[in-house]
Amino acid sequence: MNLDKSMFITDYIVEAREILDSLDDIAVLAIKEKRNFGYLEEILRLLHTLKGSSRMMDYNQIEKVMNNLENIFKNIQGNQMEISNKVIQLLLGVLTVLNKVIDEIENGSDGNFQEYDEIIKNIDKVMEDEDFTTDFLSKGVTNADREQAEGDASSPSEDASSESSDLFHDTQTIKIQISEVDSILQSLDKLIMRQIKLRKEIEFLKKSGNSSEFQAYQELSENISVLEKQSVDIQKSIISLRMLPFDMILRPIRRSVVSEALKNGKNIEFDIPQSEITIDKFILEKLPAILVHLVRNSIDHGIEAPDVRAKLGKPEKGRISVSVSQVSNRIFVTVKDDGHGIDYEKIRTKAFKLFPERINEIMNADKNELLQYIFVSGFSTKDVQTELSGRGIGLDVVRTEMDKLKGKISVYSELDKGTTFELSLPASLATQDGLFVSVSDNSYLILSHYIKEIITVEKDDFLQLQHGPVLNVHNELIPVFDFDIINPNSAKNTNLRKEFSVVVLEYLNRKISVIVDKVLHYGTVVIKPVPPLLKDFNALQGVVFDDNYRIIPVLNIPDTMKRFKVINVYDAKNLEVHKMPKIHSILVVDDSHATRHIEQIILEAENYNVATAVDGIDALEKMKQHKFDLVVTDVKMPRMDGFVLLHNMRHKEELKDIPVIMVSSVFESDTLDRVKNLGGQGYIVKSDFERESLTAKVRELLHE
Repeated sequence: MNLDKSMFITDYIVEAREILDSLDDIAVLAIKEKRNFGYLEEILRLLHTLKGSSRMMDYNQIEKVMNNLENIFKNIQGNQMEISNKVIQLLLGVLTVLNKVIDEIENGSDGNFQEYDEIIKNIDKVMEDEDFTTDFLSKGVTNADREQAEGDASSPSEDASSESSDLFHDTQTIKIQISEVDSILQSLDKLIMRQIKLRKEIEFLKKSGNSSEFQAYQELSENISVLEKQSVDIQKSIISLRMLPFDMILRPIRRSVVSEALKNGKNIEFDIPQSEITIDKFILEKLPAILVHLVRNSIDHGIEAPDVRAKLGKPEKGRISVSVSQVSNRIFVTVKDDGHGIDYEKIRTKAFKLFPERINEIMNADKNELLQYIFVSGFSTKDVQTELSGRGIGLDVVRTEMDKLKGKISVYSELDKGTTFELSLPASLATQDGLFVSVSDNSYLILSHYIKEIITVEKDDFLQLQHGPVLNVHNELIPVFDFDIINPNSAKNTNLRKEFSVVVLEYLNRKISVIVDKVLHYGTVVIKPVPPLLKDFNALQGVVFDDNYRIIPVLNIPDTMKRFKVINVYDAKNLEVHKMPKIHSILVVDDSHATRHIEQIILEAENYNVATAVDGIDALEKMKQHKFDLVVTDVKMPRMDGFVLLHNMRHKEELKDIPVIMVSSVFESDTLDRVKNLGGQGYIVKSDFERESLTAKVRELLHE
């Protein structure tokens, strides 16, 4: 089915103009702060977004210009070239042309423009570090200018006739701005709150009045009930005006992804069925970019080449499906492929390179914790990034947009079986389901899609592990935090409590449990924007009003979970658990993979953090990145052996006091003497190697 672009042209024009305006503003700021990476990331995000929407609308020249500009700023971000004033001038010149092109599109143009070849040629010159020009407007008059000149010659009567025809083309429909619908909703919200307040006043008067007035109060109360019901019905009807069929975007996405697969030579079968589900217009217009990112990810990273699939016993043709379902007022969109799946060890390796300071965290991360990294800006497991893969910014865009839409994304993957991305979205941004909780006499709302479970636990249920207290929930250890951390001025005493109410939260496959004082009630609410005074306070996602017209904050769970992640542990005294002794870090150095692995297993079983290195040079690099409490090293290794490693350590101020245990294949007295002379503290022979001998020596040197 061919895409009817007229259904989306208005939204495309509005979005394109917003992006071009934002790029113009940032370009001006970038002239003053040329190495501001925040500006560079925002420029890349905007270029990438306009490229994707232009691709879907078949405005190929705009797409190509965005892609080539993206290449320039990606090189700048990677320090491969400078962001000179002339590059900024180039960007501003292109923006000037594209603003005219968008005007032409609004007037019925096909999106092609005569400056295209000149722009592409000069962008290519930038990439080749050759001289380039930024003067595109002098090359000629645009189509819009020509049409305007021709239009000026037309007669007034013809114009009037045309306008009249358009105006009365369909008297059964009218256009209304979404902002006007929102304004009506806000007025209705105020009316509903006034009704609630009036009902309370009537109840108060009824209790304090005499019996002769009871009948009048009863009749007034019944009328208020009818008014309240009618107001709620009107509210639902107004909200429905914002709803559009999901199928509006599924059809163009189907066409877009088929085109992508053909471009990349992938043999893929797409299953994107029609849907009658409706969703909020604001959410719907943001979803194409999100879904295209995910489908491109499946095409580029997921589906294997036909010969690889044949070796794995898979059908030659790969399969990608997009499905939509609705449960209550939540919409679930699933993007699934039967491709390679996520290689968690590849993620771990790439994370090591990008974040060497987190070596212990990454080394001990489980699959769900490793998944967090694929949503980090610039992260990609591909050594060579392609136009299709989005240069590592795709999944970061997905995460950011989903947070804005009050949505949640979950990832499920099995190596060589495939990957599934599940998006959970509200049917409408106007109303949401949520759980009201009380913490230190303050009420908060937690949106329901972040809540995994609500449980009641006793003090003895808390377990103290290396990084703080945890709960065993269905055989899964989940870290525990106190919601009072977001309200540090509270003065409650948890030592007096025997039971704790705990809410288990989930975001991006990561779970935490939080302690609250009370779980109040569950309900459907109309969420209002955060007051201007708190608009920069990221911990809140909005506000709602309770029955007493009090403002209740809606917690921003993604931001809250980030805050909890940087907190070391929950105050152990509050849970009456004992803090464990310091967890020591040990570096095992050996060129034998088997030996490294055996020693690592033995030491990790004793609850040590263990990192490994393949020789002395690798070990010194690891010690630059992380502080270790003890080193266990082989004697004979390529590149740098154990003796040279020990010598280097004893001559470096920051390493000279780290205990070192040398491990040798056979016992040699001269080796033992050399170890002692170089300042080694231990000597173990592999032929007599026993678990107890290693762990005993480690405990001795660490004074445990």
